[in-house]
Amino acid sequence: MTSPQPLVCTSLHLPPDLQPFLRIYEISTQVFLPNFDRLRLALEATRDINPEAYKIFAETRKVSRQELQKAFKVLQIAEKVAQLYSKLLKAISEKNPTPDPLYDVYIGTYEGMEYSKEAQEAMIVFRGELESSVRRVTAALNTTDSKILLTSTENIKTVSEILSAIDECKILLQQCHDQFAKLSTQTEDKTSIDSNPPSEEETQVILGKWQTYFDNIRGVWIHGFELASAIYVPPPKTSPGASESTISRHEVPLWRTLFQRQDKRDLLRSTNLLRPTTDPITIVFTAPNGSLELQTKAINPVKVTAGKVSSGITACPDATPSNGPASKVPFWRRIFQRMNRNNSSPLC
Repeated sequence: MTSPQPLVCTSLHLPPDLQPFLRIYEISTQVFLPNFDRLRLALEATRDINPEAYKIFAETRKVSRQELQKAFKVLQIAEKVAQLYSKLLKAISEKNPTPDPLYDVYIGTYEGMEYSKEAQEAMIVFRGELESSVRRVTAALNTTDSKILLTSTENIKTVSEILSAIDECKILLQQCHDQFAKLSTQTEDKTSIDSNPPSEEETQVILGKWQTYFDNIRGVWIHGFELASAIYVPPPKTSPGASESTISRHEVPLWRTLFQRQDKRDLLRSTNLLRPTTDPITIVFTAPNGSLELQTKAINPVKVTAGKVSSGITACPDATPSNGPASKVPFWRRIFQRMNRNNSSPLC
């Protein structure tokens, strides 16, 4: 029995890797926002004694918001590129000329490269501002008896976590730049598709991959902008003294736990990582001539065990496999929509 012939990707392109884009958002929710709030509350306790220290840190939070929003602008362009590529695929399916929509994709990727560079510079400014602020606040607090609040082990660790997260974001933004650069090179020749049209099967496979990419990146930048604004202007208190209550560093809020669990489910569903073991799979690989190829293979039933899957995500009890279609609205976005309906004013 002969094996099925591989499907060669003649002129279409795979979407960028989602991981660096979504990791920036994850860092912002798990490190930047809670840690900045922790430092703000520590300085707020000494506001009457030394208002200058609080004023210095308030300005730092403002700068942090501005620079972090530049990182989320990169995620906005990532979403835009997906929309542009969908227009390209639509033109292909309707047998329309593709040079113009392909050129639009190329321009979008170039824009993504430029914003990624700008966001990397923003991380340098972000880091420098925080370091300068810590020195100035410490100097201001040295004039009072409240310096212990900033120099406590807890707050020193908090500042260190923020600085490490900024460094990681800078690396992630370079990875985002590289993803845009790769797609930019692939789409530079705007006549490449018309001169070598893809098959219907190839178009459908690539369409599915771009749809999965779009479903996961869509709207993340909007909530990222709101999150960055919340670093500067915290949301209103729900009850007197509620935001000033001490929260353990190791305690994970319920809403974040739900986001983490459901995001794993949505990602597993959308990328179909845990497909039925008897279903055929499509493998993407590089042919000797350098082109991408897709090959469909049948696989034998295997026993699924815990561990890392091909995407780098660790399998866990919360990651419930599903054979159904990908969720069009991820869980975290549904929660945000519900919160926005219940609150008349946005976080910013």
